[in-house]
Amino acid sequence: MKRIDDLFEDIFHRGSSEKVSHLTNNSKKVKKGSVFFAIKGTKIDGHQFIEDAIRNGASAVVLSDRKKAEYYSKKYPDVTFVISDNIRKTQAEVSNRFYDHPSEKLKVIGVTGTNGKTTVTNLLLQYLELAGKNTGIIGTIHYKYREKIFASGRTTPDSIEWFYLLSEMRDRGADYVVAEVSSHAVDQYRVYGTVFHGGIFTNLTQDHLDYHRDMENYFQTKKSFFDYIKMTNPEGVISTNIDDHYGRRIYQDFKSCMNTISYGRDKNAQFRVSDFVVDMKGVSFCYEYNGIKRRVKSDLKGEFNIYNIAAAFSYLLRSGFDIDFLHHATEKLKPIRGRFETVEKDFLVVNDYAHTPDAIEKILMSLNQIKKNRIIIVFGAGGDRDRGKRPLMGKIAEELADIIILTSDNPRSEDPSRIIEDIKSGMKMEKEIYEIIDREEAIKKAIEIARKDDIVLIAGKGHETYQIIGDKTYYFDDLDVAKKYLGFRDG
Repeated sequence: MKRIDDLFEDIFHRGSSEKVSHLTNNSKKVKKGSVFFAIKGTKIDGHQFIEDAIRNGASAVVLSDRKKAEYYSKKYPDVTFVISDNIRKTQAEVSNRFYDHPSEKLKVIGVTGTNGKTTVTNLLLQYLELAGKNTGIIGTIHYKYREKIFASGRTTPDSIEWFYLLSEMRDRGADYVVAEVSSHAVDQYRVYGTVFHGGIFTNLTQDHLDYHRDMENYFQTKKSFFDYIKMTNPEGVISTNIDDHYGRRIYQDFKSCMNTISYGRDKNAQFRVSDFVVDMKGVSFCYEYNGIKRRVKSDLKGEFNIYNIAAAFSYLLRSGFDIDFLHHATEKLKPIRGRFETVEKDFLVVNDYAHTPDAIEKILMSLNQIKKNRIIIVFGAGGDRDRGKRPLMGKIAEELADIIILTSDNPRSEDPSRIIEDIKSGMKMEKEIYEIIDREEAIKKAIEIARKDDIVLIAGKGHETYQIIGDKTYYFDDLDVAKKYLGFRDG
């Protein structure tokens, strides 16, 4: 337990309880001794649930409304009230204190960018474990340390869960934690207070513009993560992709003031990759660093995975890991769940998380490098998310695939047929195109029409084992559905 004075500097009204046993921003999870953070979200205002939290046992409430604080402090004199102009930031600061500043005893590596975060964090995990380092991971697939899976959920958890996870991994003996850091997480202070060992920038392409409004705002949010690393750990390592326009901006901004390394095909990249060979066995490529030039192989498939490998390799290289170790470890790396995951019959089925225009383009380009016959793509777009990317995805799919099957992704509250119309608005409708709202039926159709040596790409959900329709979540696994209709397993 912590004392109120250990957690808060400025208290508007002090109640009778001095002890805090729990933190939450969900009134339903409040118990005796909880601090309740009344956060104003995009849809729900936590101030509406203050009295529920108090009835459930909250000993302290953090809120932004001074008038409400005055009212509630008179009505509930035994409860402590704290006023904050930025509750998300306060929540992060308090969570960090509550869990005894866990990042100070860990090397936390943050990976940010539109695409590649999940793969790069998982590759870092593999490299570090091969080096004998005890390593935890926080990301889209799960939050895990060794055999212990804590949970799975959004890419970066909120600050309470974030610092809880760091503290659990610290207490269980972790040396490193590798984590996906989303733009939402940066903007909402979910990782604020963390001391990062450093960060990796993968790329920036259109996504989340429903939240960030335009690409420059989106970039500035990503850049602020590196500004934060600079402020909290000036010796921190930064690895950035200079083949990406925004990655070059990151490099230019930080090369003289941070321990920064660039990677990419560009002739000026400090860790330069070239001479790519991509086939169904995996990839091989050359890398150059400080006068050393070597070729390395990996079982990971797709040209884009060369960039993911380069991101992790270059970061660890600049962090002091031996280049010979990293070279040999690269050849032991294993594919990531839901990322270019394959099943073969007399044609190939590929399951991939690609859900942005850039990701769709990259995987289709990789498949075009290895195809022997036709490419059939099954995809949709998430509801209640950036509508501007939908026609771009349609345009790219029509240009790079032979047959397109448009279907539902996670439609959420949107009409799935409206989402498909948005996708079609970017298409010329000149190829063989099917519209099948039911995702299982769409996958079934793709497998029924596939011929020998075709490639069926099921894009958008990857590792996800659910589909969100309306306000309900249903079990759904793309690869399981594909295997069902391939005859590999019963439905």
